[in-house]
Amino acid sequence: MTPEAPERQAPALSAVKRCLNCGAELTGRYCANCSQAADVHVPSTRELIHEALEGMTHSDSRLWRTLHLLWFKPGKLTQEFVAGRRAAYLPPFRLYLVLSILFFLVASMSNTHANFVRFDNETSEAAGVAAPQDCAKVNATQFSAQLFGRDWAPRIKHACGEIARDNGANLLHVALATAPKAMFIFLPLIAFLHMLLYWRPRHRYAEHLLFFIHLHAFFFSVMTLVILSADAADAWPRLNPVLRFLPLLLWSMPLYAIVGMRRVFGRGWMGALLKAGALFAAYMVVLIITLGGVFVYAVLQL
Repeated sequence: MTPEAPERQAPALSAVKRCLNCGAELTGRYCANCSQAADVHVPSTRELIHEALEGMTHSDSRLWRTLHLLWFKPGKLTQEFVAGRRAAYLPPFRLYLVLSILFFLVASMSNTHANFVRFDNETSEAAGVAAPQDCAKVNATQFSAQLFGRDWAPRIKHACGEIARDNGANLLHVALATAPKAMFIFLPLIAFLHMLLYWRPRHRYAEHLLFFIHLHAFFFSVMTLVILSADAADAWPRLNPVLRFLPLLLWSMPLYAIVGMRRVFGRGWMGALLKAGALFAAYMVVLIITLGGVFVYAVLQL
């Protein structure tokens, strides 16, 4: 009997590769559990630039389609979202957040509000705002401002002095930082008031909220362009003949709102105009109250 040949050693199995993000077993180029790429490494500068360009031109082509509808077809984005055609466009809240953050960032860095917050003796008396010497009188005056069982006089005196000290720059800075948070209260409220205008045929509240999210995203984009054009005109006076027409974009916003209302919620032009008039009145009242609350909060933070 011949001795049995020694069994051949089976080759050692390679170690199972696992996703670095979730730990799941990898079976391809991407993780089946979390979709992260299997090949994860610290990218080079060239790879980062390539990824940024690709994201802007290819993978995020949704951005350009979204902006095209937002700027040139009022109400169409809301229609598309309600109809379920959503994959080709940016989500409404993401679009709103990006454009609102961009607007408030540009507004906070712009020099166009320098005249708005400038305080001096002559212009302050003409405009009815507190001049530095008026703040000195306020600080020297003994008075009380009782509200909710608390005396607010010391806070008022301090705020008056701070506004006079830096021409209100810090006040405006705090107000601009607070305004985005206030908009999360303003938008749902104005959407509810708009829903009351379209009681029959009734639309869901979410449709009204989506419409105003897209509407304000357009408003923020227009205001950003207007502020940037004003800054460019100040920096390069030769551009004034070209840029002086950009503020006319502000007049496009009422027309944009009317066309969007008609497209999303129906009605003829006369009905859309009447509802737009009622909406404008309610909008301005709520906006004034909201902005008043923002500035009161900003004053209390000085």
